[in-house]
Amino acid sequence: MSSARPDTDLVFVVGAPDDPATRTAAIWADALAASGIATDTVTLRTLPGRGGARVAALAARLDALAPRAVVGAGTAAALAALAARELTTRPPAIVASEHLSVAARRRSRVPAVRIGALQARRRYRSADVVIASSHALAAEVNAGCGVPASRSLVVPPPVPGVVTTGGAREPRVPGTGGGVTVVVAGDPLAADDPLRVVAAAGELDRRGIAVELVVRPGGALSEAVRRAAVSRGLTVRADDGSWGPSAVVVLGAATAGFGVELVRAAARGVPAVAVSTALGVADAIVPGVTGELAVAGDAVAVADAIVAASRLEVAGVDDWLARFAPASSARLLLRAVDLAVAHADAGRAVPA
Repeated sequence: MSSARPDTDLVFVVGAPDDPATRTAAIWADALAASGIATDTVTLRTLPGRGGARVAALAARLDALAPRAVVGAGTAAALAALAARELTTRPPAIVASEHLSVAARRRSRVPAVRIGALQARRRYRSADVVIASSHALAAEVNAGCGVPASRSLVVPPPVPGVVTTGGAREPRVPGTGGGVTVVVAGDPLAADDPLRVVAAAGELDRRGIAVELVVRPGGALSEAVRRAAVSRGLTVRADDGSWGPSAVVVLGAATAGFGVELVRAAARGVPAVAVSTALGVADAIVPGVTGELAVAGDAVAVADAIVAASRLEVAGVDDWLARFAPASSARLLLRAVDLAVAHADAGRAVPA
């Protein structure tokens, strides 16, 4: 089997800087570098031209680098890498790295997002391997994009700073008798539906449970979240990293490829809640151990899950957390790359 290990045999192609796939690729590159494995990164937006001209420029860059394998980080980068491969003189193996639901984006109101999702559905089967950040995404790639299960693999996303709960556990007061601190997961962005979390906090308040809402400063919906909380009579404060002994981290997203903030919460010994219908979050929570999955996305169901999660003592999950350490994630990436190189070398690529 050929391996994509030596020298600069691996190239990451990345898209927009705010794409989670771009951040993940940077973490992988750093982890591989720490292991003595050199990589290169090509950023699409720095290449000249648009459309076909940019694809041609990418192909020329890949010919100059002559990698055995390319990881297209995110839908746009993966599609560009697949198109550029057809123009290269030495076609590399292509690994498409997917972090967001393709099916959900096919329903987007933004034409460019819908088109990208439709192209992924058509083109991903020509990749040598498609890796997904969760089992839900891998199943979607398999069933929705026609990629065989043997080539739609799960690589847990790297989460920097994950430490053992024994070394950085938050002191806890289980239950809601003394109130609960509801921490809105991540930046208050529309994709994460923080207003759903506010509604659940309002439901807890209606039940007579003292609630404090903690929101990270910044984000497109930060002011909307604050206003919604105030309108419900909730106490709200900026997230300064100190959550207190009764905290529960809550992700309100209706769809999610994963849920990095849920893993970070577990690393601090803080339980987390997400909506089960978001699917990808099931890989980021161990129900009854690191948190709970709300059976539905309405305020009552999410509030019920918060109450249940508040009773948990998050402990004994060091081995589970270790799966998300950058070095561990990067090792699994290399296994996927090796499979892709073997597939390409054997000439088994499935035509689009």
